[in-house]
Amino acid sequence: MRRVGGLFLLSALAAFVLAGSPARAEPPVAVTASAGPFSVLDDGELYEAGWEVWFAPRRFRWAPRFVPELSPALGAMATSQGALYVYGGFRLDLTVGESWRVSPQWATGLYYQNGGRKLGGPLEFRSGIELSRRLGARSRIGVMLYHLSNSGIYGYNPGSESLVLTYTARP
Repeated sequence: MRRVGGLFLLSALAAFVLAGSPARAEPPVAVTASAGPFSVLDDGELYEAGWEVWFAPRRFRWAPRFVPELSPALGAMATSQGALYVYGGFRLDLTVGESWRVSPQWATGLYYQNGGRKLGGPLEFRSGIELSRRLGARSRIGVMLYHLSNSGIYGYNPGSESLVLTYTARP
């Protein structure tokens, strides 16, 4: 269990180093829970559950001026076979109409196989897109498709796609 905690802390540290240090600690602006099939394009017999916290959108000094404000995010996902993925990354929320939002996102994280699907190595990259609809003043429901792979940095790179339902709440 210590190894899993260490993986989470390392991923969280990497996300904040990439994001830049805020002058003061800030609380998350939203928390998302997700669930659905893992490796949906292959066998579809595995399932996953996850959570994510996101922070206020901000402009980063290292990003070119044409890049809009990005929201830093930290999260974790576990599969029905016991694999765990912890990550830190960014999302871009694009409003479409009054109630809809499209959110491309990308992250870097650590994958702990633990008897689950072999993805090639511990360092894995996640890229995806979410379509969500506002439910009220403080919540959203959506669907997200994302790809998880090591981008060929290891000799074996099968990748995996997930299709999950998401529920987001703002404090």
